[in-house]
Amino acid sequence: MAMLIVGMLKDAHQARGLIRALDDAGFSGDDIDMQGGLLAELTLRGVPDEDAHAYAEGVRRGGAIVCVRADAREEAEEAAELMFEHGALDIDACRTGWRGAEQVQADPGTEHYASAFGEYPCAAGRIYADARARARYSGPERRVRNEPYNGAERRLASRAA
Repeated sequence: MAMLIVGMLKDAHQARGLIRALDDAGFSGDDIDMQGGLLAELTLRGVPDEDAHAYAEGVRRGGAIVCVRADAREEAEEAAELMFEHGALDIDACRTGWRGAEQVQADPGTEHYASAFGEYPCAAGRIYADARARARYSGPERRVRNEPYNGAERRLASRAA
């Protein structure tokens, strides 16, 4: 089963370091993605709504999200641990801190989204089941591997000259 591992980092520089480490650890460049805070993309990939909103808030505050796709549980755990080693933030602690700061903030004109991250503890990346892997089409007209196609021929017949 395909899994998605998501980590929130304080800035793009830290995220690039994590991406290099994931690449060095053998993860394919096609499976590593540095998100720009696309809330819809995260939810489509299987991240729960509440977590996706927290990641999006982190990006609005200047952070960066790194996503990795893994096919095996061991790979997912390795990626999550690399995220911890490279300073991925504990998204629950961030969410709690941000809620507390919003309640304390009396002046609505203050630059809320430009607020600094503050000091939050590190945590391993979160592992989610990749919803896109479950949604792949495997209908009757799609060939799998090199198996011959047994359906009706729909291509234009070649004309004899």
